[in-house]
Amino acid sequence: MLVNLNNGTEMNVFKITALSLVIATSAGSLSAMAAETSQITVKGAVFPSACSISVDGTADFGNLKKNELKEKPKEQNAYHLGYKPINFNIHCNSAAKVALSAQADTPPTGPSTIGITSYISDTEKTLQSLPAQLASLALIDGEDIGYFTVALASVALDGKNAELIFSQDNGGSWQAVSGPRTHVMYQDGSVFHGWGKDTTPQEASDISGVITISAAVYPEIVDKMNDAIRFDTGTTLSLHYL
Repeated sequence: MLVNLNNGTEMNVFKITALSLVIATSAGSLSAMAAETSQITVKGAVFPSACSISVDGTADFGNLKKNELKEKPKEQNAYHLGYKPINFNIHCNSAAKVALSAQADTPPTGPSTIGITSYISDTEKTLQSLPAQLASLALIDGEDIGYFTVALASVALDGKNAELIFSQDNGGSWQAVSGPRTHVMYQDGSVFHGWGKDTTPQEASDISGVITISAAVYPEIVDKMNDAIRFDTGTTLSLHYL
């Protein structure tokens, strides 16, 4: 049973926004009178550095036995699989301000009726059930068998520990990660997760950190299973230049 998190893959995401064409027309677009003007919008950005991201390993929850899961006490009506830490590294040609977002390979099919225990460390954890922060482990007959969460546990900038921050408006403003709940990343790509000081993003050439993957499954799926249930999914981490 594997949860792949961009295993050993580097993503070079330096880009300049492509040329876009906007043609202005009147409300009566079928009118015989054609518009006499049109506008070409040209957008782009040139960054001082190119960065790449790599992830070390996979979140492998191993071969889980039905009886072993059933022997564990249920939490929030779920069988919890624990968590796995994943190391990541971002290398930039020169110091740059960047942030991360996550996009689940398989989003939840609907609201969750179980709570996911999301671990930041052995001692820090929080219960999560917000769909935007969940990813489906797999589907059986079109329904989720369970979910996993992704938490940004810690980050170091050029070897020095940094404060964690997040932005819900594409980097326009930032908030401090102030507790276990705000460590959990959104997996719908809607939130930037970053690092800095006093809610201000900081630049660095080498950024290293730890992401924790936590997972849980629906008890009724396990209780009724006759065949092995396998999951092999993931989430995509994207770099954003600030």
